[in-house]
Amino acid sequence: MWGLLRSVQTENPGRFSLIDIDDHPASAGALARALTSSEPQTALRHGVAYVPRLVRASHAAAATGTATATAGRAPRRLHPDGTVLVTGGSGSLGMAFARHLVVAHGVRHPLLVGRRGADAPGAAELRAELTGLGAEVEVAACDVADRTALAALLASVPEAHPLTGVVHTAGVLDDGVVPALTQERLDRVLRPKVDAGLALHELTRGGDLAVFALFSSVAGVFGSGGQANYAAANSFLDALAQHRGALGLPGTSLAWGPWQQSGGMTAGLRDTDLRRMARSGFVPLRIEEGLSLFDTAVEGQDAVLVTARLDPAETRAFGAPGAPLSRVPGRGPVRRASASLTGPASKARTLCADGWPPRPRVNAVFCSSRRSERKPPWHSATARGIPPSRRTARWPSWASTHWPPSNCATGSRR
Repeated sequence: MWGLLRSVQTENPGRFSLIDIDDHPASAGALARALTSSEPQTALRHGVAYVPRLVRASHAAAATGTATATAGRAPRRLHPDGTVLVTGGSGSLGMAFARHLVVAHGVRHPLLVGRRGADAPGAAELRAELTGLGAEVEVAACDVADRTALAALLASVPEAHPLTGVVHTAGVLDDGVVPALTQERLDRVLRPKVDAGLALHELTRGGDLAVFALFSSVAGVFGSGGQANYAAANSFLDALAQHRGALGLPGTSLAWGPWQQSGGMTAGLRDTDLRRMARSGFVPLRIEEGLSLFDTAVEGQDAVLVTARLDPAETRAFGAPGAPLSRVPGRGPVRRASASLTGPASKARTLCADGWPPRPRVNAVFCSSRRSERKPPWHSATARGIPPSRRTARWPSWASTHWPPSNCATGSRR
């Protein structure tokens, strides 16, 4: 719902407030002030209003000395004898990352899965290439969202090469403004993200995985006009990664910005679509940049990362009230919470806390150290050896405050 409603806000600027509220009496009193504020998204905890801001991952690393989003789970490397499942393995991104896993991570048993399997264009050539690099490649046709089919596929993984990693790249687009979305169009986009992601989580949670990577999108983090279904699907993956982290399981959701590629889901993009992405402040990622960001992400302990190239200085959306990239600190006038949010029981502030579930201490840059029993979960990240223009960033998301969310109030302003 959060990704969908953020997209509703993008399509209808200034008409909606998105508020996450706990059951503390003081928060009920602060709700009216939050609804009259100009802030598009607010979380109320014990009467205190928190508003989201995007923070460079390098600042978080410098302030904390380590990442803090997955309850202290130490990152692990992929074992060469293990099998790594790549969904969407016949797509352009799936193929690029399958090659990267073999070359850079030493994976010797990739399992590439797609709807068409070995019949997909380029699958035979990729298999031959990876075999030449010393890998034993399996290409399978499977609808990962079909739980029965996925269970059968996982059961076929040989005991000598047990499953040690999952990289879920699958996804589809069916763009349209919210009033034009039908149940069929929602289902088509949600299925490869929500249904498949949940099936992968439930069917592998008893295994000994080193990596569980979910390919999400900035559409879910910021909202995306004309892509409310896609935004909703990806915000689910972000919440799923946080949920796995709370369980002590590996889980990393990478909220990708646009890619510099001609195939895959972007093959149908028109020039107007590309210009719209440019105006939003996102510079398309080159494949080699994305591969480097992937390595940084899976080697860290953070549940959700914004992996994108941002250029707010070049975007007209930067100055628009509530525009996503108007909330990037250090790159222009960051909007603060309205004074109407402040009051005897509600002091508005910008907060960057450590991950969900709550930890004993909060210590991060751009952060208030105030603690409450239920803080909004925030994403943190690290960047080692990545140029500033290619660093991941962390973004607050409240999707997993209640997983799935509850106590959500939406107000309309006309």
